[in-house]
Amino acid sequence: MADEHDVRIVDWPEKAARLTHTFDLDRPCPVSIRFEDAPARVQVSTSEQPLKVDMGMAVSASEPIPVCIKVCEPICARSSYRIGITVFDQPVAQIGIQGETRLFNCDEAPPTKRTCVDFERMKSDIEIAQAITFESLVFIPLGDPLRTSTIGDPPGQVKIRFPRTGVRVEFPQPSSDVSLEVNNYADPRLDFSVYAGTTLVNQFTRMVDRAVATVELSEFGVTAVEIQGGDNEASIIQVCYAPGS
Repeated sequence: MADEHDVRIVDWPEKAARLTHTFDLDRPCPVSIRFEDAPARVQVSTSEQPLKVDMGMAVSASEPIPVCIKVCEPICARSSYRIGITVFDQPVAQIGIQGETRLFNCDEAPPTKRTCVDFERMKSDIEIAQAITFESLVFIPLGDPLRTSTIGDPPGQVKIRFPRTGVRVEFPQPSSDVSLEVNNYADPRLDFSVYAGTTLVNQFTRMVDRAVATVELSEFGVTAVEIQGGDNEASIIQVCYAPGS
């Protein structure tokens, strides 16, 4: 086929999509036909006298057809066709092909529900010198102890206050769509370290000056986050994440 009549996929989603073709095995046996640059040709002969049948098949678009498909739901096309072969105007064979072509996004499972954890059920003014597990999250002091506190915004709400040496938050499984709501009323510099397993995948600094801020992470497969800074006047208000991503 000429280039201007060629049909090509010019763009593919970053998250791989799949194209599958299946056959109904109760129907005629699956047949695979591949067209090379030259037309496909089928030769049929008898054992007694040579009998040759040439079959040329060409498929082309009359003009370029740009098509853009966003696969939100699987797209299915059922096919059922027969190819007849005749000799001297008499039918001698038929090839039947039936099946289903399906184009679909690899991630067809519904998105995982996002979980948000706050500390309103915890008592205030409790020192946390060792790792504790709360709502499947593990909070680990990095040096000096943590403490539950109602100091700062939102007023009256229990938070986990961490020292300048920092706090480590570990997730029950690799997660995405992670965000941490924090406040800070001392040195505005807060340093964040993001881990996927034992690998440090990101480090950054966020300036939070006498305010509440939501810090969102774009990484996938997050297993832990460490926060350092704040001079004992910074707290974690809430942690949100989507597990299993």
